[in-house]
Amino acid sequence: MEVIYIIVGCLVFFAGKGIYDSYNNAKKLRARIIREYGSKADRKLDEGRAQSISYYCRNRDRSRCPVDDITWNDLDMDSIYYLLNNCKSAIGDEYLYYLLRNPSDSLSDLKERGRVIDVLAGNKELRTELGFLLAAIGGIKNISVYEYICRLKNVDIDSNLKHFLQAALLAASIGLIFYNPTIGIVATVCLFFANIISYFRRKSQIECYFSIFSYILQMAGTAGKLGKVTAADKSGELKAYTDVIHSASAKLARTTRGTQFFLNPGGSGDLLQTIFDYLRMAFHVDLIAFNLTVSKFFDRQEEFDALFENLGFLDCMLAAASYREWTGDTCEPDLRANGGEQKSRIEFEGLSHPLIPEPVVNSLSTARPVLLTGSNASGKSTFLKAVAINAILAQSIFTVRAEKYSSAFFHVMSSMALQDNLALSESYYIVEIKSLKRIMDATAEKDAVPVMCFIDEVLRGTNTVERIAASTEILKKLSAAAGMSFVATHDIELTYKLEEYYANYHFEEQVSDDEVTFDYLLHEGRTTTRNAIRLLGMLGFDKEIVDAAQKSAESMG
Repeated sequence: MEVIYIIVGCLVFFAGKGIYDSYNNAKKLRARIIREYGSKADRKLDEGRAQSISYYCRNRDRSRCPVDDITWNDLDMDSIYYLLNNCKSAIGDEYLYYLLRNPSDSLSDLKERGRVIDVLAGNKELRTELGFLLAAIGGIKNISVYEYICRLKNVDIDSNLKHFLQAALLAASIGLIFYNPTIGIVATVCLFFANIISYFRRKSQIECYFSIFSYILQMAGTAGKLGKVTAADKSGELKAYTDVIHSASAKLARTTRGTQFFLNPGGSGDLLQTIFDYLRMAFHVDLIAFNLTVSKFFDRQEEFDALFENLGFLDCMLAAASYREWTGDTCEPDLRANGGEQKSRIEFEGLSHPLIPEPVVNSLSTARPVLLTGSNASGKSTFLKAVAINAILAQSIFTVRAEKYSSAFFHVMSSMALQDNLALSESYYIVEIKSLKRIMDATAEKDAVPVMCFIDEVLRGTNTVERIAASTEILKKLSAAAGMSFVATHDIELTYKLEEYYANYHFEEQVSDDEVTFDYLLHEGRTTTRNAIRLLGMLGFDKEIVDAAQKSAESMG
């Protein structure tokens, strides 16, 4: 009898400890959610996970103005993604990537995103409870959540007969201990290790599916616990999303009722949990539960999609609200439907590059394409990237780093940071003209969203005479075909040849005896200064080289 009391006492102790640990962990998680809101997102994904987040994007419908690979790389959008990624779940990671790669041209959709961001920004309790819910769903390493949800139908389900047989034999050997202890103990030990070996052999074959299936159970089970979120949403401003989440999770929960304990134990690492883990392995409990349950999910793609899209959307809007709070200098864009005289106009005040902590801000109002000149290192490329990135953010998270921003809807494309393609034996010039051609082709598409293109140094891969001649004709064509063009060049000749088509702007520098300084401010008109040779001297080149170069430049006019 005393032994029974001891066993019951231990069970009560460990159960109580588990409840206390669960309460304490929840308290710490809520405190972390509150602390992280409005702070810089500094979470990086490991290499495997970073490569997997694009699966959802690649397998969903694209918007009418997607960001292609060249533009994504030109603008270093990976860094922008990490800057914004304060998402709490793996679902949010993948959905945020999808939003940034697929800017929207729907004003109603974007205004809805702005509304949800404002709701979360103005309700601390709601965003804390939502963040807690999303963080409880959690992350996953190395694999795409959506990819393995889609692949579940392809998993190889083996027969449960052998698993039941192995479990029955182990149970029988344990029973044999009470009749013949010696034989029973030997049989139990042998079968225990044999079962564990066969368990891990099978587990290795389905590890990825097993992990993602456990994550799905966690996602469905946690998403159904919306009580505190809906209680905090007193005005029902997120009801359209929480109702869908609740309905989808309830349908999935009915399919998986009773299996969460076996397939997603979420152990705390204590002695009792360790014992349960070994029992699961020895009796193949989770393998049996996996086989019994996974087939029920084959026709549940609709519920998966509903959960994924609504949880991912809310996670991204919470991250966007946090980004707005952290940076403190953003605005909501004024986006106009395309058409009429204002179809190509873009206006902004105090706009800056999101990745620069203490930036110089610039303002512009133009309906004409822009030809940008200026000395080396004066800020041309940074300005182009700042405008392009903010245009993408305006049409994805309805947020711009500026005091004011107004424009039509655009399909943002660029040709900036190109390199030789050694794999295809293509020179820089070939890569460059292919990049420009894809922009020209996009401008010619029927009923397409107007293109806003950004080009840094047109045709720099060829000689001066042919570069200026070809660039002139290409840029003339773009001025008529594209919705808006921003072009940076060192060829001053282009500012004269194209002044009928392009508005001239420039960046300039201040020169003293031993240094060149830049204000990084946008000025109207073409540049009248050059600093390439002077920079040679400032960086330690022999004075004879610098003087000779200067004389040679002067002789060439």
